[in-house]
Amino acid sequence: MDEGKLKSILENEIDNAIGYLDTETTEARTQALEYYLRQPYGNEVEGRSQIVTGEVAEAIDGALPQLIRVFTQSDDIVRFEPKGPGDEEGAKQATDYCNWVFYAQNPGFSILHNWFKDALLQKNGVVKAYWDVKEDVTKEEYRGLTDDELMLLMADGSREIVAQDTTVVEEVGPDGQPIVMQSSDVIVAKRTQHGAVKVENVPPEEFLISKRARNIADSPFVAHRKLVPRSDLIAMGFDPEIVENLPSYNDLSFTDERLARYSRGEQPDEEASLDKSMQEIEIYEAYLRTDFDGDGIAELRQVFYAGSDILSNVETDYNPFHSLCPIPIPHKFFGESLADRSMDIQLIKSTVVRQMLDNLYLSNNARVGAVEGQVNLDDLLSVTPGGIVRMKRPDAVVPMAVPSVIAQAFPMLQYLDDAQSKRTGISDMQQGLNPDVLQNVTAAAVAASTAAAGGKLELIARIFAETGVKSLFQGILQLLCKYQDKPTLMRMRGKYIPVDPREWSNQYDIDISVGLGTGSKAEQMTMLQMVLAKQEAILQQFGPANPLVSVGQYRGTLGRFIEAAGFTDSAEFFKEVTPEIEAQLAQPKQQQPDPTTQALIQQSQAQIQIAQQKAQADIQAAQQKAMAEIQLQREKAQADIMIQREKSQAQLELKQQELNAEIQLKAAELGADITNNVNIRGV
Repeated sequence: MDEGKLKSILENEIDNAIGYLDTETTEARTQALEYYLRQPYGNEVEGRSQIVTGEVAEAIDGALPQLIRVFTQSDDIVRFEPKGPGDEEGAKQATDYCNWVFYAQNPGFSILHNWFKDALLQKNGVVKAYWDVKEDVTKEEYRGLTDDELMLLMADGSREIVAQDTTVVEEVGPDGQPIVMQSSDVIVAKRTQHGAVKVENVPPEEFLISKRARNIADSPFVAHRKLVPRSDLIAMGFDPEIVENLPSYNDLSFTDERLARYSRGEQPDEEASLDKSMQEIEIYEAYLRTDFDGDGIAELRQVFYAGSDILSNVETDYNPFHSLCPIPIPHKFFGESLADRSMDIQLIKSTVVRQMLDNLYLSNNARVGAVEGQVNLDDLLSVTPGGIVRMKRPDAVVPMAVPSVIAQAFPMLQYLDDAQSKRTGISDMQQGLNPDVLQNVTAAAVAASTAAAGGKLELIARIFAETGVKSLFQGILQLLCKYQDKPTLMRMRGKYIPVDPREWSNQYDIDISVGLGTGSKAEQMTMLQMVLAKQEAILQQFGPANPLVSVGQYRGTLGRFIEAAGFTDSAEFFKEVTPEIEAQLAQPKQQQPDPTTQALIQQSQAQIQIAQQKAQADIQAAQQKAMAEIQLQREKAQADIMIQREKSQAQLELKQQELNAEIQLKAAELGADITNNVNIRGV
């Protein structure tokens, strides 16, 4: 199949989907928006009451807080369960990480709020989950780089030279030959990419689906019809030349649903932006099942289409859309909303209230009859407290009483309120707003009535969990396992641990805890208390190594009890039980000896201790004695040395004296010989 054939198939699917929406849902969804915003019905009469009651808003705004609470009352409302042995730790990590990705990395509360509200108001709510890759560009400056250094810098391909200044220097080499050296000052732009799971709400009018579809997973065609600036299309990697030539129009902004959602001041201008880069282009991100490769088997393809051009066409195995509907109709994609169940009641109630007010206005300002020519009409028309009406005869003015219908209207209003409660499951008792219903009513009766009133809401919550929320979290898990290519550190169960989705299975079972109302909360806590009591009894009687309950399971029950009490993080109250701690606790303890044996052991230990103390004392005494002897010998040796030193010194002095005497004697003899010789010569 060539792209021309693919284009024809795609355009046909788009036209059919838009036509399907226009005939199936657009009018009803537009009307629901108008009723929710309490817009006039168009049948108003000048001078009469024009009030619009708010049954649609009351139904939706009454159900939404309770549904949101179900999915935000704990940190891991969605839990992945292991499918086989060895999956336990991966399932725990997947549970914590996927919930963190949704509620922390993405604005999970806001997404749930808008998702649920779209469904309650406009039949179906749609979100899109996909792997979003962003590119950060930073500039770096380097000076005096050689050619080799510059080549090494640019080797990884993540940098691009923005500016370069090259200097050539000639030097003389060791052999006397000139060497030309080149250095560069460069400014480079470094591009780094990082990806994450992105979850975003899709406005109902932007989502297209085949009229043959019963659900998104089996639909042959789904698409996100949206407005994207030219600049963003180029940043997404599409051919700039093709993008520049795409026509600029925003028919999507002027659909009935958008015009009903936004006020007059919020509605877009018909003229395109003067900045061409910011002109919005209507683009279709379509997921189409077709046999493009000609093997006879239809595969899922992601196709971006704008104007009359296919911007990209790739095969994929992932559909990013997830939908939920509060009141599904079997074998059909679009179901009913709470607005659909409330709009006729709002119209009837508005009409009754308008008539009541008109009747009250007429009763308070009743018309009068006047005999022509017998009364001053100016006085009659000037309604002034204490004023005077001039008449020629007493019966010139006759009041024309208006019978009150308010008493007859109130039962009708009560009937409409009861019908609204039965249709939507939203009542004063269920919301705890009417104290009169609690008078002379037993607690059991109140609980039963509350549970019965909340049955529809609990069903809606279960439908949301099983159809939309479960599918969304399975999609988040698939995206993480497929695209996250490196581990990350995150805080789980009170400590930071490395998380690597590549080691997980992408086919864990999913469990969602859904419970509504005071009665179900009380029932959950009562059941958990009973489970805790049984677990405690087993652990006390048989110990941690028993075959029925582990310490980790007991900690899990405590966590569930804390969550049922309304707290989000059980780690604030109880530490997590690691497998190492659980294995240590499960080891059997050494058997304790009987009392007699214990006494003997203690006596033996005392004797051994005494012997040890005596031996220690003997050793210390011996050490002290040896040290004393060593000290004595050291002192004696020092004394001998001193004596010997003094003796040697005395001998040395004596020898010196003898030597001096001998020298003096020799000198005297020599002097005598000299004198004799002189005398002889004189003679």
